[in-house]
Amino acid sequence: MPLLASGLVVISCALHALWNLLLKRAESKFAFTALFLIATPFTFAPMLSLFPPHIPTLLGWICIFATGVVYAAYFIGLAKAYSVSDLSFAYPLSRGLGPALTVVWGTILLGERPTVIGLAGIALVLIGAFSLQWQPQTSLKIRSMLDQSTMPAWFVGVAYSVYSIIDKIAVGHLRVHPAVYIYATYSVCAAIVFLFALRHCSREELRREWQRNWKLCIATSVLNIVAYLLVLWAMSLPNTPVSYIIPLRTLSVLFGVLFGTEILGEGGRLKKLVSAVFLMAGAALISFG
Repeated sequence: MPLLASGLVVISCALHALWNLLLKRAESKFAFTALFLIATPFTFAPMLSLFPPHIPTLLGWICIFATGVVYAAYFIGLAKAYSVSDLSFAYPLSRGLGPALTVVWGTILLGERPTVIGLAGIALVLIGAFSLQWQPQTSLKIRSMLDQSTMPAWFVGVAYSVYSIIDKIAVGHLRVHPAVYIYATYSVCAAIVFLFALRHCSREELRREWQRNWKLCIATSVLNIVAYLLVLWAMSLPNTPVSYIIPLRTLSVLFGVLFGTEILGEGGRLKKLVSAVFLMAGAALISFG
């Protein structure tokens, strides 16, 4: 794979983990999430002009609306996850579970058949998920894995897998242009999350979060979109197989762990790094399989 493509994907991974770090550091995570999502369609609009005009079909619009709803659930869950658990826990768990569950949905809904390599990847992801939640001298039971501090991260992983399947149908089968698709889905998502925030955050809380962190809200919005566009750019380069790009994107898991442990001072560095390796290896095998 060309060095430029590799560099673009690695930068994309760092930017994706970085905007999650900004969200984790926000005082009111629900308000911050709603505000940066509302800013996203406005920050992305100038970039949209770089792509050719495209009008989706009716089925394409249905996928856009469905993804927007799942995106909203994803971001609401993400805000909740960062309210009750560490960045270096919630981020790698959700990013690792997503690809594994996507294989499950692909098998059930699209009739896809995972290979032995893909199944091995799922096993590694599960090992990574279990090791991430393992505590010395305690038994790891299903009930303890799904408590109030871990459930949101699992939920985010499930949402990630669901919208990945819809993405595949919309962009892969219905040929909705990726830039138009991401703009429209984020617009739907932003409206839903903002309405949710109005019900769960006071207007004063939203106003105070904007006054305190409006620059970071816009920065998060830009980082979110640029991280995605960098991957599109890498995919468009000659001699750049998608089968190489997708596994390389799992580096975001490592960035998430490092940002949490090194910048936020979260504990369990060694255990989380080992778990991240299992999650990255599993996601990479799933991509190849």
